[in-house]
Amino acid sequence: MKNVCLLLIGLIFFNFKGHCQKDTVFVESKPLFLGLSFDYGFLLRHSKSLREIEDAYPFGIRADGSKLLLTRKSWEFCNCFPRVGVSLAYWNWDNAEVLGSGIVGVGYLEPYFFTQKRTNLFVRMGLGGSYLTDPFDEVNNPRNQSYSTRLAFAIVLGAGLNYRITDKLNFRLAAKYSHISNGGVSSPNKGLNFPTISVGLNTSLVPIDYPNLPKISNRKPPEDKTRLSLVHFSGLSNATVGERDQFYVFGFSGHFSRWVGGRSAITIGTEFIADFARREQIQLEDADAMFPQGGLLVGHEFWLGKITFSQQLGIYYFNQFLTTDDVYQRYGLTYSFNKQIFTGFSLKAHRHVADFFDLRVGFTF
Repeated sequence: MKNVCLLLIGLIFFNFKGHCQKDTVFVESKPLFLGLSFDYGFLLRHSKSLREIEDAYPFGIRADGSKLLLTRKSWEFCNCFPRVGVSLAYWNWDNAEVLGSGIVGVGYLEPYFFTQKRTNLFVRMGLGGSYLTDPFDEVNNPRNQSYSTRLAFAIVLGAGLNYRITDKLNFRLAAKYSHISNGGVSSPNKGLNFPTISVGLNTSLVPIDYPNLPKISNRKPPEDKTRLSLVHFSGLSNATVGERDQFYVFGFSGHFSRWVGGRSAITIGTEFIADFARREQIQLEDADAMFPQGGLLVGHEFWLGKITFSQQLGIYYFNQFLTTDDVYQRYGLTYSFNKQIFTGFSLKAHRHVADFFDLRVGFTF
């Protein structure tokens, strides 16, 4: 009897130990997901010149392919498991005569939170390009003030809910905001700006078992908590002056960044902008003004390893020739080759109208 009891205790201990190991073992993987979704929304009429898009409700169909980064490194980075993928969508702008249609391709990052629950939260950040069928033409399509080139940039931001129907099949509901413009390469370029609701299904090629890992609340701070950076940028201005619609723009900026927690930093800085479209306009109007501009910038940065995503609000403190609002926005993405040198691009906009895209190179002290 004593031997039987010892045997039972041994079996219980063995099974308990085995279950504990099963719960704590984390097998890293990067499973592939495929998806299909439908989008419906409305075009924002943010300028009086966009009367042709009033009451336009675009709809699209989108195919997705992504990999889920089911790794410990991902969890330690954001307490989440992100998907990295690409999407290709067909869009009908609900105004075929003026706006035509478009094909939009985007590369995106999509972190998922609360993955142990059947319903979980995700956010999407995407950047890519588009092919547009009916650009502005003085003779054939003079009413299209939204875009004037067939190729344009595309930016997508959104958030949504994911419901796991099975360990492979998921239902998704999302709200997104998309912006399409050529970044100032050609005018007119008011852009296509459209919030949408999206519903869809996606499936993994293998069953997914999400690990139950402890939340990392006290993430190790970065080695350098502050950054002081100097930047040179160049681009093409989005303006039509006289008979020209392309003008060189360049400038310099400097800003100070301070880490505040997690992956976030706050920034303050200044920039000098020389937009030669403004010089041309001043000369045409024989105005007594200088064309350069100076602006104060405050904002936020995500420090994502070698990648930095920034959002800044600017206000001009030097602007002698007033053609736009005094307040503007900047959205930037940069990549650091090492601790000192980085490169990337930025979009400068006044509300929903893109001013210009610029390429930039900088040095961090």
